[in-house]
Amino acid sequence: MNPLNNDNVPPFPVIHPSLQQRDTTISTTTEAITQLGSQLMDNLNRRSTALANGAHFDLALRDAAVMRAICPTSSLGYLKAGDIYQQQGRQQKAVAMYDEGLRNTPASDHGYTNLQVQHASALSAANKQVDFISQLPLDLVESELLPLVWDNYKLDSDTPCPYLYVSHTWRRLILQCNNLNFEHEELGKSNTVYLRELEQFSEHVKTLSMEAGTTDVYKDSLAILNRCQFPNLTKLSIMYIGYEEYELTSALDSVGNTLTNLTLSTQERNTPGIHLAVVLGHCPNLVSLDLQVWGILDLTEEYPKLTHLAMNVMGDDLSQDTMTNICSYLPSLVFLELFPLPDLRFLTTVCGYCPEMKLLTCGVFNAFDQGGWHQQVQGLQKLCFGLDGDHEELHADHLIPLLLENRRSLDHIRLEGTIMDPNVSLHDDGLKFDRLETLDITADNDELATLALSIIQLSPHLQHVKLSNEAAKRDDIWNAVKELSNLQTLSAKEMTVDSISFRSLLEHKVQHGTGSSLTELHVDLDAQISMFSWIDVISGLNSLKKLGISTTHSQGSSHYLSAIATITKGCPSLSCLELYCGRQPLPEGTIVHMNDHPILQRLRIHASSIARRDIVHLLSLTNIKHVIIIAPVDDYLVTLLRDHIPHVEQKP
Repeated sequence: MNPLNNDNVPPFPVIHPSLQQRDTTISTTTEAITQLGSQLMDNLNRRSTALANGAHFDLALRDAAVMRAICPTSSLGYLKAGDIYQQQGRQQKAVAMYDEGLRNTPASDHGYTNLQVQHASALSAANKQVDFISQLPLDLVESELLPLVWDNYKLDSDTPCPYLYVSHTWRRLILQCNNLNFEHEELGKSNTVYLRELEQFSEHVKTLSMEAGTTDVYKDSLAILNRCQFPNLTKLSIMYIGYEEYELTSALDSVGNTLTNLTLSTQERNTPGIHLAVVLGHCPNLVSLDLQVWGILDLTEEYPKLTHLAMNVMGDDLSQDTMTNICSYLPSLVFLELFPLPDLRFLTTVCGYCPEMKLLTCGVFNAFDQGGWHQQVQGLQKLCFGLDGDHEELHADHLIPLLLENRRSLDHIRLEGTIMDPNVSLHDDGLKFDRLETLDITADNDELATLALSIIQLSPHLQHVKLSNEAAKRDDIWNAVKELSNLQTLSAKEMTVDSISFRSLLEHKVQHGTGSSLTELHVDLDAQISMFSWIDVISGLNSLKKLGISTTHSQGSSHYLSAIATITKGCPSLSCLELYCGRQPLPEGTIVHMNDHPILQRLRIHASSIARRDIVHLLSLTNIKHVIIIAPVDDYLVTLLRDHIPHVEQKP
């Protein structure tokens, strides 16, 4: 076989015999190239074998990767890499390599049968189970070994848990820990072995995530909650389709008393849903509830155990009376997330009804994690108001009093959308936001930008600032940000291309040299990169460790490459670079311009495509440890990267 005669290797095209017959030079050079290619593959194979025999496995794998790059349709590179993995005892890696070889190699290849044999050998070795747990002290197994293996393990719907079948001792100790976490989709389509496993171990299941519906796809899978006993189930998540409320409550009747965490959601707008009062009535011990509902029925009794409530109401508006009812009967709420934006008049009483409230989100999904607050600090600590869909307005006459009331406790404020009230500035009469560290403003009108300016001026300890739309276009706001001595993270979107104040802010940070507090910068550019007059200043930020550049418009290659080259020749502390090109390709040659950077370790690229030349050039960046690529990339190139870079993630 001629390993170079395939159209996957552009430098070695196939030359038709008729051309060789007409020109002796073409004929003789073609023969020489063919021989050279065969010799190269043979020598790489021999050297890789010698390196592996000397335990130089990384170098041996590199030679095998070069063989696959030269000829991805030849079995040689896959066989060699698989053999090296097996020498190391990395059987799963070997299985994956042989799998890739069987996919890419034609059945006519002389090594195809050997690939099949080696694949079976590696698979057999990978499936061997050794029971050593029974020889270890019981307290060591319970306190150290099982948590290490089991804490983050989720049982899925396709594969029975292998740990439960190693030995009777494994099974007994695992079940004794009572931490089974089942996670599955389309339960009705899962194999019967898995269903029997779930039923067999249902008494030990602590967490269950499922999809359920009345259609043929799901085959009434919600019935398993009634069919099996789940006495230890504390966390339940159901994405359901087509059920009436009485069907959901019937299922909750069987497990509701033990539940502390419940998520109920539907993606089907014709599904009737379930009411908040009904869920709480059937699950009285809930601590956390994430609920998608079509309407709200008034609560008539208190539920003091509930501390976390996230609710998406698709039918009714969240009126002032509705919100007052919810807050008055849920006095222990710490976390409250509501969508859509409710009547903000309830803000005047929310802290009175729920004195332990720490996180409040209205009109935005998933603004904050459910943790991350300080129990000893009284008052709201994280506050988010805004839009996530239809146009709505924030009302300053209700929002501003809440901000001022909690100015000594707030550490994170996020505001999105518009404020129509003309007088929104906070007058400085000695008040300060003493703990505010993070401010995130997406201003769709000038009034909200003005409120952002007031908050910045009254927040001397701000460390993280994100400004978008109108808030990113005002010079007075950037001048106020410039005065923040503790600024660590800055994100700007839709700035003006010739912003003198933003350039002045960057130059101010450059003047501080390695003493600058700014370590992270994200800029979203909505025009050609060459139009932004301040882009070159970034290279002088000596303390910058993370940089993100987003460009949604088509970029001229020369200007983009020049900007990247300038930045990476500077920024001596930069360890993480993120490039977002959206639906545009990454300009070819971008990676080549990163050669000069001394410590760049992490690279994230999001683009419609990335040139093969740039993918291969990642291998020359000697300090790279983590690469994330969100773009289509050939499998053999991804494998090549993973053979040389410790952590590689790729999504098409």
